[in-house]
Amino acid sequence: ENDGFDLGAQRREIAENDLPTVKAELGEYLGRLRAGEAVDDFRGVEQGVQYTTKRGLVVGKDRVAEDGEYNLSGERYRENRPRIAHWPMTPLVEVATIESGSRQKGGAVDAGIPSIGGEQIDENGAIRFDKMKFVSEEHFRKMNKGVLQSGDVLLVKDGATTGKSGYFPYEMPAAVNEHAFIIRANDAILSYYLYTTIRSSAFQDLLKPYIKGIIGGVSREIGNIEIPLPPLEVQREIVAEIEGYQRVIDGARSVVENYRPHVPIDPGWPVVEIGEICEINPETINPVLAYPNETVFYVDISSVENETGRFLGYREISSSEVPSRARRGIRNGDVLLSTVRPNLKAFTLLKDVHSRAIASTGFAVLRSYSGIAEPAFILASVCADYAVNQMIGMMGKGAYPSINQSDVAAIKIALPTLATQQAIVAEIEAEQALVDGSRKLIERFEKKIRDAVGRVWDS
Repeated sequence: ENDGFDLGAQRREIAENDLPTVKAELGEYLGRLRAGEAVDDFRGVEQGVQYTTKRGLVVGKDRVAEDGEYNLSGERYRENRPRIAHWPMTPLVEVATIESGSRQKGGAVDAGIPSIGGEQIDENGAIRFDKMKFVSEEHFRKMNKGVLQSGDVLLVKDGATTGKSGYFPYEMPAAVNEHAFIIRANDAILSYYLYTTIRSSAFQDLLKPYIKGIIGGVSREIGNIEIPLPPLEVQREIVAEIEGYQRVIDGARSVVENYRPHVPIDPGWPVVEIGEICEINPETINPVLAYPNETVFYVDISSVENETGRFLGYREISSSEVPSRARRGIRNGDVLLSTVRPNLKAFTLLKDVHSRAIASTGFAVLRSYSGIAEPAFILASVCADYAVNQMIGMMGKGAYPSINQSDVAAIKIALPTLATQQAIVAEIEAEQALVDGSRKLIERFEKKIRDAVGRVWDS
């Protein structure tokens, strides 16, 4: 909980410091092990034992290994631990107003004043202006509710994203539609502290009883939910810590979202068609016949992240239940190119492919001819704008604009020597290793934020 310093940027010394206690408990524990003594009486909850810990908890290896998770978070293993809040618990309605959004009826337009609902809040709580809807200025001026202010917290109250929260930091006119609540902090609480509290897993657990109806729907009774309310100075320290972590996340996320492998094309390189250097859709497999009553590892369009090409994993499904489009045989080194809306660039290079893996016919499988083309070079080339623009020109009309196998074969790319391809691929792989490091940094600092918020709720 405390390491002897406050959470502000200056890290001033404070009286609270758990480290001596932790050191003493570890010393006692290790001393007993070295002496061959029992450690079963390290309880930390019950009184009257030989040694009661305040911070430590002894957990057997078999318990840690349950379900193969090997989760080393100590709090996971505390049973019936009494919860004693550090800070007074205060009903949400005492520190914030809760207001429903406004119906857009009669005011929806293609451009104007932003109008925000669940679709306009991303998974990280940020506002998505690329998916924005709008109301007219005239309609906005007549609205008597649902008008946003800078620092407002948003909570989606119905639909598929019920409970999702967002934060509005902007000084600009904007509205909230009827699918979200505005939760506006009063003078007792900082708006960003309120947002992090509502976004926390602890609050989301408390929110569940207030979601009612067949399709969900959060009632205004959420005002009764109690949240921890430290003094404003402590709130500022918590916010400063979280915002510091968030800045690191934002920087790393910018790297992840904006990085695209680039192939610097030399005008002297020969131009070839994909069909000249790759076998396209080389294997057709019926998994019902090939793998009767076995689990199949299915790759469909949702398995590949648009734009980045990141492989998101297989769907494990019985061969008797696979969809009819699960027919593409795949191997290590195959490039998958989505033929449905190829402008979205759901393209990826397969590695460590399962033995019973099958891809959807929504992909074209590009298997490069050995000694002619590097698979990673092909992937980078088909992701380049000049190749994607060719595909866009080939796409048919309709609800699912797509290209066919002959279109794929006709895509032209510039192809240098194999040695040059390998040098370019090595550079791309080095860059992608840095991008993967940024992803790990995001995960690490998101956990730091969760931990910082969790300390407010935990005993």
